Amino acid sequence: MAGRSPPGAFTRLWWAHSVSQFGDQVTLVALPLAAYADTGSAVAVGVVASLEAVTAVGFGLVAGALADRLAHRRVLVLTDVARVLLLLGLVAAIAAPGGDLAALLAGATGLGITRVLHDAAESAAVPLVVDEPRLVAANGRLQAAEAGATAVGPALAGALLGIGGPSLAFAADAVTFAASGAALTGLRSLDEAAPPEPAPSEAAAVLPTVRADVAEGVRRLLADRPMVRVLVLLAAVNVVSVCVEAQFVPYAQEVLGIGGLGIGAYFALGRVAAVVTSLLAGRSIGARGDAIVVGLVVFAAGVLVAGLFPSHLTAGLAYIGAGVGSALAGTHAAALRQARFPVRLQGRVAMASRAAMVALLPIPLVLGGWLADAAGPEVLFTTTAAIGLAAAGWGVLRAVPAIRG
Repeated sequence: MAGRSPPGAFTRLWWAHSVSQFGDQVTLVALPLAAYADTGSAVAVGVVASLEAVTAVGFGLVAGALADRLAHRRVLVLTDVARVLLLLGLVAAIAAPGGDLAALLAGATGLGITRVLHDAAESAAVPLVVDEPRLVAANGRLQAAEAGATAVGPALAGALLGIGGPSLAFAADAVTFAASGAALTGLRSLDEAAPPEPAPSEAAAVLPTVRADVAEGVRRLLADRPMVRVLVLLAAVNVVSVCVEAQFVPYAQEVLGIGGLGIGAYFALGRVAAVVTSLLAGRSIGARGDAIVVGLVVFAAGVLVAGLFPSHLTAGLAYIGAGVGSALAGTHAAALRQARFPVRLQGRVAMASRAAMVALLPIPLVLGGWLADAAGPEVLFTTTAAIGLAAAGWGVLRAVPAIRG
């Protein structure tokens, strides 16, 4: 499914992806802080922080259809431009007298919509600038950039917030999107493979077909039974991940007796493991289903040990397992998806997969919190690890290890 492109095309795409990922992490920290500073309400913080996930579910499938229909380079550049304007609007709103909550809610919603549309176009663009045998390597580099951003970005956000508050953080993020858009402007090879855009006279006929496009993407994804099995395993990875990360703070404080600095160190350890694993996974030739199963097993096994035998050492092993397992599963799953579907479906399939993953997250978050309160975080760790290992066993029985890109 991959196309051919000039040398350096993927490097340009990767660079733009990397710099904007660091910016995303800055805003991820700055938005809730700005909401709390304006309202003093934890509810307001939760609403602002949740808007991106809400847009991923509510707009994701439509975004995938639009990304498949429109020229990829234009979507990538225009969404970066839109994010620059949204962030500068937030800077202006904070500087103006009066409350900021309405502007923060509008900004968070706009950033969520533009991000999901950008991500859909970017996912569709990867197989256009990378030959199929190099898809795993390409996705490994993209995963490494994301892991590196989540490791370093929050610290950068803290420094910017300490120096100039949310305004400086939003302005810095705007700079990252401006740099990303500038880099993507020169990626003209995407235009050569882009689908034809409708003429202005035909624009009115586009919207009625978006629903059909969405349905086609979902139908094609569900018809690919091996890929559906891969998604089940990715869902299991997400269940383990969100439960453990959301409840690691009480585990660290109540069970291990450590504070914020130690908690941050464990998170950083997991991110470093993810960066290294993503880069090493890129050396594989071709996407493999067995790598996804191994990734889930490594992740769940580390969490199981931390639940059964709580200690500083086992917590460290859990986070190393989390970094290794999630990076391995994510890299190969993305490469499998890009190799198994035609370019014209990439945006829709990617966003359908993401919507399914995000829509499920409230369930393990709520039930995980209840279980941690009722029986303790160690029981939660053990239970979610058992779910992950059971899912891996199911995957073996369903021949996921035999799937190839």
